[in-house]
Amino acid sequence: MAARTGAPPQTAQKNAPKPRSFLVGTQDVIEGGDYDQTVTATAAGSFVPWTLQATGWLRALALLCQGTGLTAGTVTADAPFNIFANVELDDVNNEAIFGPFDGYTAFLTNKYGGYAFWDDPATQSIFTVSGTVTANNFTFVLYIPLEIVMRDPLGPVASVNNTASLTLKLTNNPTATVFSTPTGTLSVRVRGTQLFYWEPKKMDKQGRPISPEPPGSGTTQYWTQGSIAIAGSGTINSQLITGLGYPFRNYAFLLRDNTGSRANGETNWPDPLIGIKFEANLLYSQYPKLLWQQIMSKMYGYTASTADTRAAGSIPGKENGVYLMNWNKEFAFMKPGSETRRNYLITSPGSNFIFNGAIGGAGTLYSVVNYIASGGKASSDTARLTGGA
Repeated sequence: MAARTGAPPQTAQKNAPKPRSFLVGTQDVIEGGDYDQTVTATAAGSFVPWTLQATGWLRALALLCQGTGLTAGTVTADAPFNIFANVELDDVNNEAIFGPFDGYTAFLTNKYGGYAFWDDPATQSIFTVSGTVTANNFTFVLYIPLEIVMRDPLGPVASVNNTASLTLKLTNNPTATVFSTPTGTLSVRVRGTQLFYWEPKKMDKQGRPISPEPPGSGTTQYWTQGSIAIAGSGTINSQLITGLGYPFRNYAFLLRDNTGSRANGETNWPDPLIGIKFEANLLYSQYPKLLWQQIMSKMYGYTASTADTRAAGSIPGKENGVYLMNWNKEFAFMKPGSETRRNYLITSPGSNFIFNGAIGGAGTLYSVVNYIASGGKASSDTARLTGGA
């Protein structure tokens, strides 16, 4: 009888080295040149859709947006981000990951999403907006975020197949939406850049295996929007339904009046907010408006007393009519984006989620919701988001 050789299967499996982090075998890459489109924005229109080429694991898209051609015009409140009437990133099944919503709302996801050291696109070094400079009416960069946390990394989307591609769709507003009483012809150029990870090496230099994919592979963050019509001044007690059934990371309220303006967003905001109820308990109760503003200011570092700050190098302020709830700030310094994912608000499709407060006038209360769908069979399985911890 021949002697048996080798370890039993269970022993061999037990002694197999644990794969090293996906990050060990890859690098983050910035690749431009795939998308460069220009439109004349006299009237509403569309950009050519951007069908993304396969890269590996997509972290984000960066859109460098430049407008030229006007010799006069007064900047409107949501400018220049409202040059976009619609921004939408669709997955390989033509389901929206980001959007659909307008460019100003997309700007809010950048300013308040918690993705970088200095988040506000309207105060960064290259930003400019003016209705009186032919050579440069506006310049800004808008990001479409996919990666949630870089240190793992969690959330990059597989982009490995040119026959099943992600697609970015952009439509533009007419010039008069961005600049009132414009003179000249506004030309808008958008250049797209992909931020991604290469496919990782199979082994490190010592022959140890490297994970072929990020943790929680298939985990995707979504940004979407819902709304509640406000018939007039008075107290509302309304169910919030957008995104229910998934863990919430960020939740922004955006209050516009019946003309679509945010100008009265602060005066019409409830003071105090009577409450936000989740299931049987109150998350917020009798919440003074000034305290909410102060907490947002210290969390984000947006300390300017002037709202809607729009100038390179300026200290950002709050956006008129915008209030945030955050569940991504528990790791350090109460800074959104400093997160362990353990504190996400876990919701169910039928969760009781109620906004209760006195609104000062007719308009629309928008909910801009950032939620997470875990990879795997259970989209709400938060153990996959925290490595089981």
